[in-house]
Amino acid sequence: MVSGHKKNVCQNPKCCLSSTKDRWNKKLEAYQSRNAYFKPEHETSWGYSCKILEYFCTTRCANEWLETNLDNIVERQHAPKKITEKIIRQS
Repeated sequence: MVSGHKKNVCQNPKCCLSSTKDRWNKKLEAYQSRNAYFKPEHETSWGYSCKILEYFCTTRCANEWLETNLDNIVERQHAPKKITEKIIRQS
């Protein structure tokens, strides 16, 4: 793990809408977004890395954000071209 990196704030703008105890900020008396689950460029003891959880607090938040933004991502071609035919793997 690279030291000194702070966790990102969860990138799902709807994160703060969940009324859970860990999102409650006593000073602000309001719900707030969580931090991402992992720090940037993290690596676990067994070598596993999950880039998605470097930007989102949970897979629920990641999936909710992706559901909302997927069409926009594909339309703007910020992703590989859409697969339109089944890929067949030769054995």
